[in-house]
Amino acid sequence: MNGDSPTKKVRQTQAERSAQSDSQMFETAVRLIVDRGPSKTTLTDIGVLAGYSRGLAAYRYGTKDVFFKALIEHLNDLWVAELDRTVKPLRGIGRTAAAVTALQNFVRSHPDHLRAMYKLYYDSIDHHSETTQKLDELQTIQRTLAAQWLQEGLDSGQVVTDFTPEDYAEQYCSLVFGAIYQWLVNPEKIDLHKLLENCKRTLALMVPDASQPKANRNATTNND
Repeated sequence: MNGDSPTKKVRQTQAERSAQSDSQMFETAVRLIVDRGPSKTTLTDIGVLAGYSRGLAAYRYGTKDVFFKALIEHLNDLWVAELDRTVKPLRGIGRTAAAVTALQNFVRSHPDHLRAMYKLYYDSIDHHSETTQKLDELQTIQRTLAAQWLQEGLDSGQVVTDFTPEDYAEQYCSLVFGAIYQWLVNPEKIDLHKLLENCKRTLALMVPDASQPKANRNATTNND
């Protein structure tokens, strides 16, 4: 007779069960938003298709808008993890190109997550909501980071430019968000990786290397 006692199954805590169900509902919501769009995605469908009760998402979050805000936070956490891995080892303006590279990596590893995140962003624009507030908060953070990267480059003498850090940050966001928007509209036609490579080139032209002679910097800018 085997004297070994059977392995006991470790019971999850309530917090762990809640985190697991949230994760499964978020992943289900991503698939639904990509397939149907935010407006046709319901809390009932999210709960049922995630393998839970039809009322779980509504019970936990109350409204779809609050759920979508939490989903955006979850998706943004995934994006920030990729951004930190790529950007943190660098300093100054090099972080800008690295941030675009991080986005290219994120598209490859989490294409549906990026689609869902930006579909939620654009769907929220025409009405004030929890989701709109979260979008504004995240865009403000992105502009602040881009401005800091340029300021680091200016302070170190790495680059020269007539752009203020704030103006540069706005142009950075315009290029990146515009590229993603075009890809969302027609992913079969738009090569997002190539488009983002061109964004890097444009951003580099805006802030020439300070070690390059001024005449050469001007010629490079005028030729492109």
